[in-house]
Amino acid sequence: MTQLTGAEARFRDAIREKDRNLRAFLNVNGLSEPLDPMRWLTFLNGIKNTLGNINNDLGFIATLLVKDYLERRFQIVDFDAAAKAQGASGIDIDAKSLDGKRIVGELKTTKPYQPGFGANQRVSILKDLTRLATTEAEHRFLFVIDPDAFIALQAKSFASKAPGVEVVDLVSGQSFIC
Repeated sequence: MTQLTGAEARFRDAIREKDRNLRAFLNVNGLSEPLDPMRWLTFLNGIKNTLGNINNDLGFIATLLVKDYLERRFQIVDFDAAAKAQGASGIDIDAKSLDGKRIVGELKTTKPYQPGFGANQRVSILKDLTRLATTEAEHRFLFVIDPDAFIALQAKSFASKAPGVEVVDLVSGQSFIC
């Protein structure tokens, strides 16, 4: 892992704090036996409040994996994984290589809840693929972290929408070009 920027270190530290708070919460609280819906609701709500938007944390950590991947492959410069808010509109990854080439990417932390994705998941992924296919850049990527998502994206209905875009599974290291 490369050196973190100040913003990346702050995001990392916030995730560590959530971990400490969750561990402390779980050491004191638990599910009651037998089922008491009010106590269970209070317990689950406590976990939710402690973790906040865990999807943003997952997206940030996955963006650090993207940064590491791009640094190894292209020697990118001046990319800050915490600079763009998770979930903000626009291209997720916009970086420059050492030789000045533009690299863009979208990151999907989506886990298909059915084969080929659900309807809303499909719409979001097709939107990202279209954005990538029409963005001027020397290198265009769709990064995923779920093996089922990677497999689903190999289907012609997705791959045909983004010719030249490389799909990368950040966990397995596998990739293919649409």
